[in-house]
Amino acid sequence: MNSVHFATSLIVQDRWATLVAAYLFLGGLGAALIALSLFSHLYFRANRAVTLWGTLAGEAFLGVGSALLLIDLLHPLNVWEILMPWNPFFLPWSWIAWGTQFIVWAMVFGLLYIWPLMIDEPWFRRLPLVGRWLNFWFELPLIKLVGVWAQKLRTPIAWVAILCGVGTAVYTGLLLRSFPAATLWANDLVPPLFTVSAFSTALAFQLLVLYGVLHQHDTLARWYERLDMLLIAVEIVLIFSIMLVILPGNLSGQATLHILLHSWGWMIGFLMIGLILPFLLEIKGTFNGWKGSAPVILTACMVLLGGFLLRHYFLASGVYVFPWANAGHDGVLGAGIYHVLTSH
Repeated sequence: MNSVHFATSLIVQDRWATLVAAYLFLGGLGAALIALSLFSHLYFRANRAVTLWGTLAGEAFLGVGSALLLIDLLHPLNVWEILMPWNPFFLPWSWIAWGTQFIVWAMVFGLLYIWPLMIDEPWFRRLPLVGRWLNFWFELPLIKLVGVWAQKLRTPIAWVAILCGVGTAVYTGLLLRSFPAATLWANDLVPPLFTVSAFSTALAFQLLVLYGVLHQHDTLARWYERLDMLLIAVEIVLIFSIMLVILPGNLSGQATLHILLHSWGWMIGFLMIGLILPFLLEIKGTFNGWKGSAPVILTACMVLLGGFLLRHYFLASGVYVFPWANAGHDGVLGAGIYHVLTSH
């Protein structure tokens, strides 16, 4: 019979804090925005303005979020190593190696897709300080040639960006899923939960743009509201499945559940304001409509708040069983992961 190393203590991790929570939120939001914006423009005739808003915001969120993660996890001088495109072939077990490539190519092909839209958009040429430089830049023959080829190849370019965007959203959950010593993280519902949440927050952001900036209350906006309602419903099912089924199954999960149930930020901030209330408001908006934009904008802000709070409390409530309660190599692996997290 294999020997079993029973847990001797429970430790709430404190290594991954606000920076990583911000990355998980911004990375998922940005990647989903790129995928959603390109898919909507390609197949649902989303106009140029909302496509540029979504894609450029996605590029910004993804870039800032990724920088936060790399700064927090890696030595600054070693960041360039993880960016090399051949890393997944040499480190196929490293989710960071795979995730970084998804991020890089989602950003590259997302920008390439909107290149012709940016060239044709006069707003960029009227920007203060940089407008004159952009006007000169956009008139360069090479820049125009890139735009022409990007327009001709827009479907394959879009699909590379979309798949990499989806891969990045999934990766934010797989990154946590790969740490087996914390029950909250190491369950198979985390990747789909983070993916659904990423696209829900992306829809919320686009609704903010449509209702609050562009003032376009068209068919696309209504479809976004309905889809976000469905995604929030799925998110509710996943959240309560984790809380009521998975977490009570062992000591780590029970300790995590105790933390969550006694946290006002989780119970009121996330579950009520960031999840259930937006779901009820979107049901009302879907079936009865709203007379103005304010309820949609408020709901979208609550969804975005909930997206960040979900990731914040997932990190803040990660409880490690130390050493990890398993046999042989796995027990050493669990303890080793904890050591890595706490020794940086």
